Amino acid sequence: MLPVMTANTSFRNSGGVLRHDGMLWKPRPGTSSIPEDFIEARATFRAIAAEIHWNPWVRDDRANEWEQALQIMGEWQRAEPGHRQLTEAECEARWKHDDEDVRQKLDARRQRFERERSHYDPDRAQSRLHLIELQSCLQHEQAELSGLRDKASSPAIPTGRSAERIAALENEVGEIEGQIAMLEATVGDPETVVDAHGRLPRDRREITLCLYSIHRTTRVRELRAQLADLSANLKAAQDKSRRIECRQLLADATGELEALLAIPRLAVDDMCSECATPAADHGWVARQTAGPCPAWPGWAAKMEKVRTIIERAAQRERPVTEPAQASQPLAIIASGLPITDVIARLEELRQEFPDAEVRRGRANRWELWPRKKHQPDTAT
Repeated sequence: MLPVMTANTSFRNSGGVLRHDGMLWKPRPGTSSIPEDFIEARATFRAIAAEIHWNPWVRDDRANEWEQALQIMGEWQRAEPGHRQLTEAECEARWKHDDEDVRQKLDARRQRFERERSHYDPDRAQSRLHLIELQSCLQHEQAELSGLRDKASSPAIPTGRSAERIAALENEVGEIEGQIAMLEATVGDPETVVDAHGRLPRDRREITLCLYSIHRTTRVRELRAQLADLSANLKAAQDKSRRIECRQLLADATGELEALLAIPRLAVDDMCSECATPAADHGWVARQTAGPCPAWPGWAAKMEKVRTIIERAAQRERPVTEPAQASQPLAIIASGLPITDVIARLEELRQEFPDAEVRRGRANRWELWPRKKHQPDTAT
């Protein structure tokens, strides 16, 4: 019987047997690699294989390591007594069995959807979304309240104003908690609420995770391809303004790429069930999150109001000639404010300046300007 070597045994073509990962291995005749090489190759292969599910470009970046690992792994064979590789016919049979198993699971899934469609309750489904929205609002209000209490978020606010804001937030938190309690009684377990197609939230999260993964992969590949061109454009830029522009484009693309690469591998439960966005990215501060979910009822209603305001402004008659623009806007809404504050401010300004135009200003702020009027036609 051949001696069994442990993973840290060092030998070269000794005819020994290596026990690794619960399996026995031995070098093929003429092999030059040692057990440590084989173990490292398997670790490299498995690490790359695991990573390419979330970061598929790694397969190209580490192509040399991948090929080298395959070569070394091919120099070793299983050493269990009586072990043999499956024949081509046996592999085909196993694959056919696996395909049939997948088909049966998909059929059972479709049948479940069809059964659950009759349980769809639009009011309960809407209440579930409202509940999720309020839970997010509560989390935001509680975080702001905690910051005010320990003066971490706004140390410069005068004590009197801080106390007023704390009192207002405490009242808001109480109201939200009351609404949540009522909705929880109506909705029950949110994870059991089916949509019009009979799908549970988890079923939809599987879809949104797939869509998000595709978008992320596509965008990363696009940005990686763009970086070389952007760097070349920066080097080739002659005048100062062009260099500034190229440098900014490169910085923006680099920042976006780094942010995408930093996203850890997500699971189904990490996703929003209503849109292709990680649930943790939904929130109420634009600088820190991707914003509320478009499916949340309260937020959807506010966005419809904003959309109406903007559409009305866009549908107004365009002036034949533009008068001299006022030197200062009527009002400014700075960027980085909570969404609720932006909506409230827009409502106030609409009452005060019903005919004003909304324009994009510097630093991503919104500016309100007097509406441009028609000049009289003086043609003869």
